[in-house]
Amino acid sequence: MVPTASTSWEPVNTNSLSTRKKFRPRIDSKACKGCLICVYVCETKGGKVLKATEEATSMGGLLPTLDGDCIGCRWCERYCPDFAISVEEVEEC
Repeated sequence: MVPTASTSWEPVNTNSLSTRKKFRPRIDSKACKGCLICVYVCETKGGKVLKATEEATSMGGLLPTLDGDCIGCRWCERYCPDFAISVEEVEEC
């Protein structure tokens, strides 16, 4: 039950809770310098799903990778100084 503007309660539609949107960060490996700001921001403000890989960028840094289910907060996208990461909504099969 959820409170509304009036004092009555309405039931929650549980069907909408099970159809949560899914997201996936896309990393442009050519634009990424490997600073890992996205990983830090994901760990501190986001869903804790971006991790550093062993794969080096052309500038000597490490590429980030997805390790879990992205929550779509887009903090990584906002903080990337090179606009090398974008978060996209994934179509469900």
